[in-house]
Amino acid sequence: MPANEMSPGDFVAEITAQNFQADVVEKSQQVPVIMEFYAEGAAPSDELSKLLGTLIPSYQGKLFWARVNVQANQQLVQQLGVRGLPTLKVVKGGQLLDNLEGPQTQGALSALFDQLTMSEADQIRAQIAQYLSIGDRERAMEMLREMMVQEPLNVALKTELCDLMIQSNQIQEAEALLGTLPNDAEGIEKAKSRLFFVQEASPLGPIDDLEALASAHPDEQSHLYHFACALVAADQIEAGLQVLLDMLRRDKSWSEDKARQTMIRVFELLGKGDPMASTYRRKMFTLMH
Repeated sequence: MPANEMSPGDFVAEITAQNFQADVVEKSQQVPVIMEFYAEGAAPSDELSKLLGTLIPSYQGKLFWARVNVQANQQLVQQLGVRGLPTLKVVKGGQLLDNLEGPQTQGALSALFDQLTMSEADQIRAQIAQYLSIGDRERAMEMLREMMVQEPLNVALKTELCDLMIQSNQIQEAEALLGTLPNDAEGIEKAKSRLFFVQEASPLGPIDDLEALASAHPDEQSHLYHFACALVAADQIEAGLQVLLDMLRRDKSWSEDKARQTMIRVFELLGKGDPMASTYRRKMFTLMH
């Protein structure tokens, strides 16, 4: 067996009263322990065992599977307060974290195991994502600053903070922080692109006025360009891309290829692998060729 390949014994054990302390309590100080209480030949238990046998090995030793045969360990089962089958108990740091009774779905278990195996940094990132999903940028920025203290050499955290600062209209602070970062810092193009659109849009006035002006003068590319920049700055990104695409259809060479270059800036803002960026990149390529 290769040195980096784990054997089944590395992440699973049958538990008795004799090895409970070592393979559950002490083991849980290292990794979360998933205690499965089962009965051989019972369909619900067999189904859960099969599911655990698929999921737990995929976590490569970040979880430990402690199996308790209730028929052979009735005293231990009674002491642990197991009332029905199948039952799962989650133990971490010597403490019971969760008690799950009855059948479980793969989705529910995967979500639980993902959470249990997250690093501290990943947990903070999950919280940041949650705050951003409800529009609480201030709290998200506070947590990013906390992470920066823990990981002072992680420049990606600084570029992410810059991006949130720009979205929160803290332009001077963002520019100052950007000025301290190397040009090849991870995520810097996204922050710089967002800053570009915010600065382009800031002197232009309300979006409604820009839209009216573009509609009144449909052949004037500069009005369309200003409208597109304002849309992107206001996070109406797909609408902005559509305006830029219309500009390309009208005049590919306008202002030294400005529409195409601006679309590329939007792609940098969206980031690699973004579905919207991929869709509009293909549309742009089709128009250009």
